[in-house]
Amino acid sequence: MTTSPIKEVRNMAEHTTGRAPLAQGFALLVGVVFLVLGIAGFATSGELLGFHTGTLLDVVRTAVGVLALSAARRGPSARIIGLVVFFGLLGVTVWGLLSAGTGDPADVRRIFDPSWADNALHAVVAVLGLVIFLIPARTRKAERV
Repeated sequence: MTTSPIKEVRNMAEHTTGRAPLAQGFALLVGVVFLVLGIAGFATSGELLGFHTGTLLDVVRTAVGVLALSAARRGPSARIIGLVVFFGLLGVTVWGLLSAGTGDPADVRRIFDPSWADNALHAVVAVLGLVIFLIPARTRKAERV
């Protein structure tokens, strides 16, 4: 006798504590760092602590910061934000590598122009986001009645 996939998901949901301290800590750290970089980037022009600033790049960083901070409250949300950060920042990293590695800046730098420091930050956070998503959440033992 097999159980339906819906029952299996429901059983898994009942046995999880809803806490993922590592994922929540990651989401909090990413939220604070990206929110500070995004907001401070609006106040400066050109470069901030080695990171490039620009309107679109600052909007992306601020959005990632707000999303990560809002996801830090709950374990499942924090794990999902790891996956969102992975795909989002992976795209920004690829764009940044194209931008930093091109011989003609007019090719890809018209939208935003991340530096090598930006690319390193985005790549490291993207990989950490995937790792955080893949780490299983804590589970509790089901009480047998």
